[in-house]
Amino acid sequence: MKQRIGVLGGSFDPIHYGHLILAEQIKTEAKLDRILFVPAFVSPFKIWNKPVDRIHRLKMLELAIGDHDGFDISTIELDKDEPSYTYETLCSLRQQYGSDTDLYFIIGTDAFMHIEEWNCSRELLSEFSFLIGLRKGYNEGKLETILDDLATRYPLDAQYIRIPELEIAASDLRDRMATGKSVKFLLPDPVIDYIQRKGLYQSTARRLQAFVRDKVDEDRFRHTQGVVSKALELAHRFGADPEKAEIAAWFHDAYREMGNLEHGPAAAVALQEQFGIDDPDILDAVRYHTTGRKGMCLLEKIIYLADSIEDGRDYPGVEELRSMDCNDIDTCIYHLMVHTREYVEGLGLQFHPRSIEAIEELKRCKQKEKIHE
Repeated sequence: MKQRIGVLGGSFDPIHYGHLILAEQIKTEAKLDRILFVPAFVSPFKIWNKPVDRIHRLKMLELAIGDHDGFDISTIELDKDEPSYTYETLCSLRQQYGSDTDLYFIIGTDAFMHIEEWNCSRELLSEFSFLIGLRKGYNEGKLETILDDLATRYPLDAQYIRIPELEIAASDLRDRMATGKSVKFLLPDPVIDYIQRKGLYQSTARRLQAFVRDKVDEDRFRHTQGVVSKALELAHRFGADPEKAEIAAWFHDAYREMGNLEHGPAAAVALQEQFGIDDPDILDAVRYHTTGRKGMCLLEKIIYLADSIEDGRDYPGVEELRSMDCNDIDTCIYHLMVHTREYVEGLGLQFHPRSIEAIEELKRCKQKEKIHE
């Protein structure tokens, strides 16, 4: 007797209870021997919205399935370095399992209604069997009309199976996790634990926050929180991008152990290499937050200022700097850098050349403004 295997493909980004209930229900109703989960490398329809790394999606799938009898995983698409098409995958599986196995492709109603738009749709509809998951609320009559029409043009083998109404969308789950909302009872607990451990589906700022929390000591993390809060306040006041300000602020001191002048450049390199941040303003804001420099962009000025006057800072003159009623950030930066130079030189130390250049540039700008007043 031939083995009956249902093939359930998708990004599984992440795998959730909607996928598992669909698989179990169809396995039971269609009297299948097994369900084969086939996570995609990159869906042809998601070229510009790529899922998380395949290693993570495969691990989450393994955790979700566990030792469930009748559920298996195929990495046939994950192992490819190019988009996969359903017809190609099914042909490969047919060859792999041989003539002793009947394959049934599991598909949702919406997707099936557009099946003729798929790559190699004629061959797909002619050579393979379909099991269509029909949820409550879908137009059953419309589906039957489509099935009847396709059956007149192809040797179609398809049936639909009513499945429980459980509206879970992976995109909604990703949005919830990115904003720190609970997904309890929507995903298996082992999958949730894995996502939290690996920092998946978090916004960039949240990922950086988690990284910094684990990397620096309590005092440094408390300072970083203060810089983030002040940077967001300044970004809104002076019209900078708050998201960029938050990202730069979270990471500015991530490599503080490298040294007073070295930690900014080191953090900028790590931010680009480890987290894929390529925005030049963010990288420069992190790189030069200790010294400032000539030609600073707005974001650089905000991080430099926030680092110096966040509420946890306690040094001579900081209250005066905080209370400055500046209409423009250049005035704030100028007063801060002059104050810092006096403090550093008062300790008998040399003020950094980049900082001196920044002060001179700001001074020239202030003089030009007075001329034009």
